[in-house]
Amino acid sequence: MAAELDTMALYGYETLSGSPPATKKPIRLFSMEYCPFAERTRMALVKTGVEHDIVNVHLKNKPLFLHEHTPNGQVPTLLHEGHSIYESEVIVEYLENRFRDTASLYPADPAQRALARLLITQHGTKVLPAYYKVFTPWRSDDQAGIDAGLQVWYSAVETWVEQKLGDGPFFGGEKENIVDILVWPWVYKPDILTRHAIINYLPKERFPKTLRYIQAMREVAYVKVNIASDENFIRFCRGVKEGKPCFNIGSKHPFYEGPEAQ
Repeated sequence: MAAELDTMALYGYETLSGSPPATKKPIRLFSMEYCPFAERTRMALVKTGVEHDIVNVHLKNKPLFLHEHTPNGQVPTLLHEGHSIYESEVIVEYLENRFRDTASLYPADPAQRALARLLITQHGTKVLPAYYKVFTPWRSDDQAGIDAGLQVWYSAVETWVEQKLGDGPFFGGEKENIVDILVWPWVYKPDILTRHAIINYLPKERFPKTLRYIQAMREVAYVKVNIASDENFIRFCRGVKEGKPCFNIGSKHPFYEGPEAQ
């Protein structure tokens, strides 16, 4: 039975904490709750409907067993049928190819699939790095760096999010697809930081389509079961800023079964 969201494990297995119990699920995912790359993978898993469990790890004191499955000890890493697969986009592609008969993540039309792939690439090279051009100077209270980074971020979001949403509300039009899964973590988390007056990533007068998109995505089942709460995400960010990221926020145990979309 899938764990309820209020008992989802955010505690990370550490270097000397031993190995997690053997899984009875076909898929195991090594994750960290606040990692955006892991989050997109968790959404894809719920979307496909395949049974899975999740093992959260401490990213500063990484457990030894993680290095047995990925050379850099990184998350997300997915285990399936004797294979270890890492890099979030690669994992999502694998899930699409392996389980597309159950729930395809990509548009059916080849041209639309190609356009989706192009948008994902542009997001990865434009929007994602622009996010960190703001977040990184914020960690050191570098206001000049924040201001400069915001200009890069505003331009990237205007071009590759606001203008690409069209009539929406999703990147796929009336129904979300692979683009939404891979882009989402770097859209809603800036909104959290904006609404709580921490970093002005998404001023509402400038990005109306993006904010409408966030509202629509928050109602999608596989998003709801994976989304970070405002309070916990802010606590995590403040810990990062202080050089003491807490991987145990809201945690009871480091192991849980993957959530199911209702």
